[in-house]
Amino acid sequence: MGNVNPMKMAKCIKELERIYGIKQGNNQFNGSEIISEANKTQSDLAEQIGIDQRQLQNYKKLNDLIPELQSLVENGTLKATTAYKIWAKMPPEEQEMFFNDIGQEKIKKLTYYQ
Repeated sequence: MGNVNPMKMAKCIKELERIYGIKQGNNQFNGSEIISEANKTQSDLAEQIGIDQRQLQNYKKLNDLIPELQSLVENGTLKATTAYKIWAKMPPEEQEMFFNDIGQEKIKKLTYYQ
């Protein structure tokens, strides 16, 4: 796949899941949306785009970020790993509060260590 922008990948995964009717890891097609492949799962989707299911789920977490953080991920200022392992675990209100308290410049310097 090459070097893919994580935020763009997250948005594409969200849209593909909508198209295929995938929710909670499997196909929840309710007949109201057009679907080209019945019974598609998150695992199938991950395989189709060339990543494992865990990475697909991590990309999806980026969609839970507030717009300001999504922008930092998209332009490469905030690492996707830091974003989904730390920021995406917070409710939007907390993300907003910490973003405003810490400031964009300090956020750029944050690194996640395991």
